[in-house]
Amino acid sequence: MAEITFNKDKVRRVPINRNSLFYDSESYQLEMQIGKNYIEQDMGQSVVLYQVDASSTNVDSVYGETRPSEVKYKVPVEVPCVYKLEEPELKSYDKEKNLGTYVKMGKLTVSVYQETLYELGVTISKGDYLGVQVSPTKMLYYVVNFINNGYDNKHSMWGTVPLWMTIEANIVDASEFNG
Repeated sequence: MAEITFNKDKVRRVPINRNSLFYDSESYQLEMQIGKNYIEQDMGQSVVLYQVDASSTNVDSVYGETRPSEVKYKVPVEVPCVYKLEEPELKSYDKEKNLGTYVKMGKLTVSVYQETLYELGVTISKGDYLGVQVSPTKMLYYVVNFINNGYDNKHSMWGTVPLWMTIEANIVDASEFNG
């Protein structure tokens, strides 16, 4: 009878090639190009990215804070994407009597191809600002508060390679940021 030997070297075999058995890199590139072309040429949606330049912004040495007027930004970049503006909500300062009502603008959700960001030479981080042109004379500004980098099946192609990312942002007051 033949003697059975086991692999005791504990060598991990990377990469696992079963994911690319029927779906190779050329297929991935083709599907990504088709999706990018649809967003960039057909949809026509874009946001303006205002990246905070942390290296040139003066920060208080004690609290690590800075005034909104003293924050430095990189050159704004227009980013082709798909975005969704949620409906505004009617809120009240006094819940019992419904006095002091105000409208709270809805959240902004942006989906963008990671390849698009790479081509533009930008990264989106928490605390950056996004501008959405809602009319020829009005732009709304949002601050980024959540980023899904695409390491799940929803944001990747067949669960193998991250394809796009989802960014969530909340409306900001003009005293905080005004483009």
